Amino acid sequence: MILDEQIEEQGFVDIINRYYKRECYIYAMIPESEEQLLKELSHDFIEVNKFPLPRVFPREMGHLGYIKDSQKKYIYEFYLRSTTMDYLVFSETDASEQLHKLTKNSLDIYKIFESNNIPHITIGPDGQWLNILMY
Repeated sequence: MILDEQIEEQGFVDIINRYYKRECYIYAMIPESEEQLLKELSHDFIEVNKFPLPRVFPREMGHLGYIKDSQKKYIYEFYLRSTTMDYLVFSETDASEQLHKLTKNSLDIYKIFESNNIPHITIGPDGQWLNILMY
């Protein structure tokens, strides 16, 4: 789904609401450089592990975890920062236990959803479209 270049928060949330009527889980690898976001999320973000981020020099650690965003108050914030995150997935399914299986040598969050046929949404690399996978 292609997004408007200047999509507003409510418009983005409305799109996500089309697919996820109830809560939405946000799975992400948040870079340490996103200190402000980590501080904002401190009560809601459940960190599973920390890993060195791939393709980042100098080496930076990333916080792997998730948020159960029942009110969808964080979805737009993650969308705005999607270009600075290596991994970001929205889903209505609780796949948090699967995150514990990831290692620094096998860190692809997307494989969890694809190999288990879990419906999910990802954001295109330039933030201009959504990849909506429904199985």
